[in-house]
Amino acid sequence: MMIFINCANPVDSPLYVDTGTCLNGEKSSNASLLMRSYVNVGGMKASDLMELCSLERMTLLPVKDYWNMPYKEIHSQLAYGFELSWHNSRCGSCAAYCSAEYRTVSSIKLS
Repeated sequence: MMIFINCANPVDSPLYVDTGTCLNGEKSSNASLLMRSYVNVGGMKASDLMELCSLERMTLLPVKDYWNMPYKEIHSQLAYGFELSWHNSRCGSCAAYCSAEYRTVSSIKLS
């Protein structure tokens, strides 16, 4: 899982990978006025969220070891995408037809 985080203050933690200048290599002259952007890969506990930080979004990533990976590589993995698998376990005992559409699981029992 990848968690995007915005912080009002700089964070010095191995759980937070700085995303601010990793892709374009530039720094803003007003950097002290901006929110700082970080990403956490692999998950974190609520107690790991630093003061004046907020979670912006979360997404899935392909299964891989992301520890100590630079943001440029993490970004490439995110651009690659991920695969969602459908498991029939949500269908219970439906015998013939089961589908997922949007957030609804439907089953039709054929006799």
